[in-house]
Amino acid sequence: FVNVGKEIESLQIRFKFLFGSAEEGAKAFDTLAKFAGRVPFSLEDISRASGNLGVVAKDAEELSKVLEITGNVASVTGLDFQTTAEQIQRSLSAGIASADIFRERGVRDLLGFKAGATVTAEETAEAFERVFGKGGRFAGATDDLAQTLTGTLSMLGDKLFNFQKNVAEGFLVGLKREFGELDKF
Repeated sequence: FVNVGKEIESLQIRFKFLFGSAEEGAKAFDTLAKFAGRVPFSLEDISRASGNLGVVAKDAEELSKVLEITGNVASVTGLDFQTTAEQIQRSLSAGIASADIFRERGVRDLLGFKAGATVTAEETAEAFERVFGKGGRFAGATDDLAQTLTGTLSMLGDKLFNFQKNVAEGFLVGLKREFGELDKF
């Protein structure tokens, strides 16, 4: 419970600074938690990847789109969520050529780019949205994977994680106060 609480607290602080305010950070965290509750990736994995995705999303709404694209890419390529998020962040920051693992997994080809072509970060973002975003060729990949046994077990794990988070939120307030007093002593 304490470890879950520490992880959540740390993530909320990062989101506060990545998204410019505590309110937008809280929205982004809620977006992340809702996403985790319906996909075959654990909230723990998604939260570890959130720093990479938070860098390329300007607000909670954009984070939602990037999470969806990342989930679909991970589902199609078989990569774990964190690795996929790292590659998405590279792609959206510097173009698809900067994502070596995506090249090996054929993502560049799925996006319709030719080998050796120079592609900007903006063109890469548009291609990801078109192919892996809402209405795209691979838009339902995460949803389909969520219907598998692996997906069901992941979502059950997320329910346990949320339970631990809810307990920890109340528990950490007193624990921090007591440890603060111990530190002063």
